[in-house]
Amino acid sequence: MRISQLKFGILLSMPFILLMGFSSCERINPNNSPREEVAGDLALVTTELGSILEYFDEAADQTTGKGAPAYFKTQNFSKETKILVLDSSYYDGDGVEFLIDFGPTATPLKPTQKCLDGRFRGGVVKVMLETHYIENTAKSHILVNDDNGFVVGTESKFLVISQLEVNVERKLRELLNFEVKNLEIDNKSLDFDGVLSMEKITGINTPGVFGDHYLLTGNGTAELGDEEFKWDIGAPLKKKVEPGCGMIPVQGLLNFTVEKSSKNITNSKIVVDFDPFENESCDRIVRIVNAGKQTDIVLE
Repeated sequence: MRISQLKFGILLSMPFILLMGFSSCERINPNNSPREEVAGDLALVTTELGSILEYFDEAADQTTGKGAPAYFKTQNFSKETKILVLDSSYYDGDGVEFLIDFGPTATPLKPTQKCLDGRFRGGVVKVMLETHYIENTAKSHILVNDDNGFVVGTESKFLVISQLEVNVERKLRELLNFEVKNLEIDNKSLDFDGVLSMEKITGINTPGVFGDHYLLTGNGTAELGDEEFKWDIGAPLKKKVEPGCGMIPVQGLLNFTVEKSSKNITNSKIVVDFDPFENESCDRIVRIVNAGKQTDIVLE
């Protein structure tokens, strides 16, 4: 997941959602199997990870060669979000550090914690920049820990991220590499890691988050309960960070292969198609293909 001046909105979250037509919604199967629910959970975690990286980029891109700005612009976050600077300068011999504070984590979250993508967020994300963010080879770090935690979801359904550690390296102006060393979801007993590359394809020279489009590629592993998976992005996930179109990718394939299972089902492949109707529509509908069966679901 990357991008030089990636102004993401989400941030991964960024921004959600126009419903598709009535005929499309009719195709959604409300009686999902446990395997399809697992695929939906993993897809949702992947999209939210992307949103966190977008918010990181939105804030980090406001820094300069001297350090943190006097004032961070947070209009693309929630009304509750504050950015708290811990270390404002590179001149003291170490990097710049700041916290992106989305507000309290007690659920239900407050209306003021609703982000522009329609998702509610609470908790703290710590950002550490070793050197000027826009320089090639610049390294950065993103952290969430148990002390604060991070909560994201709708008015009725939430994911609790208890641990997150991501190392970031800029390869080119338009390309960022992310090493996800640790992502733990409390209420899903989920561990997730891997490497991602984020390549910005439009909006690189414009300030802010909206109007930017980028492609996400990568692979890694995941453990959910007593099952182990390998995951990879089979076709680049395309994200449009613009009003009504930011929560999930509008195109791309996310593959999961079962490596270990108490059900003795291994090497089976599950595919999540983010553009089942081949129109890059900004909805939350994805198609899960498992053992030849196709099921359309809405990511919430």
